[in-house]
Amino acid sequence: MYRNLILTSCGISILTNLAKKFNFKENIYYLSNYTEDEFPKDKIEKFGDFLDNSRKYLLNADKGELCKISAELNALINFYGNHIKNFPKTDYHIILHTDTYLGKSVAEILRELFSKYNISVELLTKRDLKTSSFEEFQIALSELAEDLSERLINYKNSGYRIIFNLTGGFKSINSFLQTMASIYADESIYIFETSNNLLKIPRLPLDIDYSIFKENINIFRMLELGIYNNLLKEKIKNIPEITYLEINEEYSLSPWGELIWKKAKEEIYKNKLVEPILDRIVISKNLKKQFENFSEKEKVQINKNIDKLERCIFNNRQNCETSLGFKEVEGKEAEKYQYEMYCFDGNDSRRLYIKYEDDKYILYEINDHL
Repeated sequence: MYRNLILTSCGISILTNLAKKFNFKENIYYLSNYTEDEFPKDKIEKFGDFLDNSRKYLLNADKGELCKISAELNALINFYGNHIKNFPKTDYHIILHTDTYLGKSVAEILRELFSKYNISVELLTKRDLKTSSFEEFQIALSELAEDLSERLINYKNSGYRIIFNLTGGFKSINSFLQTMASIYADESIYIFETSNNLLKIPRLPLDIDYSIFKENINIFRMLELGIYNNLLKEKIKNIPEITYLEINEEYSLSPWGELIWKKAKEEIYKNKLVEPILDRIVISKNLKKQFENFSEKEKVQINKNIDKLERCIFNNRQNCETSLGFKEVEGKEAEKYQYEMYCFDGNDSRRLYIKYEDDKYILYEINDHL
């Protein structure tokens, strides 16, 4: 039996609906973009009481009340055909919310409701994921795309069906998620207001032309890894403007570029050993020969860990990712190799061994942990 990973975009319709029920007169939409620090001090206590009342109401609401109050829950209840307490415990839920006081508060109420019935759930947002600043919002979407793409790929590879519940949430975020769903989701679900008519949209066949990514692979790698050099400045115009952002003379992947690059990278990395970005990294003939004999999954992992090494070396070995396991070789083997790093995920004990000569890191071979 398959398991579902369901991403639900969370708005504040719960609050606007309950405001009518509780005769709460404050302008919720006017304050919807405020973070907790920005929220008017004279409103905190009043909203705190309102949020607490909303939480208590939702935690004790029956199926019909939940459908009326929450667009997000209405879609899920109709998707499963059951009360939330009977949702499958094998499914996993991600609730995406804005980086705002009210957005986070609603998401936390939903998390408490899910947890009450032992349903696996986590909250997700990114800093500045709100529409008060277009520039900050674009950056937040790029960070969201990077994080979420990686998660969805991992869940997909673990056998989950990916479902996007886009009934609630804000239009500015959902328009982006609709694009993301066309790439990563098996199905998207919608429901209209308080009706019981659930619209299920399967993923449409989407044929992405990866040629621009293959031809400019190191440009996209630099944008993703935050590696800036003259090559990036010279070649950035070779790729479509829609794939990158330029802010204060610095470049990064745009939200759309992030989405497509993540997908393209999986396709490219399973077939080809990446060429180094940095002059200080060299790939040996021995490693190139070894690479041909690994599975597609292993090839992707090797390339992704080489990316981590590129960023580590570019930053002068400061703040290297712990998952890379980059360290000096100790003992007798230090005469042959100077460094080692992880090259595969999980508990795989094999290492990529590295020689250091003339200020260059030579990625020499993959072998058992010495």
